[in-house]
Amino acid sequence: MIHLFTDGAVPITTENASTGGVAWDQEGNWILGFNRYLGRCTPFEVELWGILDGLHILLSRECKRGTVQSNNTEVILALTDNRLDDSSITVLRRVQRFLRTE
Repeated sequence: MIHLFTDGAVPITTENASTGGVAWDQEGNWILGFNRYLGRCTPFEVELWGILDGLHILLSRECKRGTVQSNNTEVILALTDNRLDDSSITVLRRVQRFLRTE
C-alpha cells in the first residue's frame, strides 16, 4: 500500500501556483517526491493538480493500491460528491474519472 500526500501553494501577490507531493510505503519509507509549476490557478485547482500528478506518477511506477491525503476539505468533498461529474472545473473531472477507472 502506497500513501500519497500532496499540497500546493498560490502566493497572493503573483498567483503563480506550484504543487507537489511525496509517496511513502506502508512502513514509512520514502518512495518519491515531485513538484510542478502550474502558473495561474486557484488554490482548489492546485490541490487537484497535485493529486492528479501524484496518481499518474504512482501508476507509471506500477503502484496499484494506495491512499491519497489532502489537507483541503473542499477538495475531498468535491472528489467524493458524485453530483459534480458535470463540473466546469476540468481538473476535477479528470481526477474523478481517474479514481473511478483505476
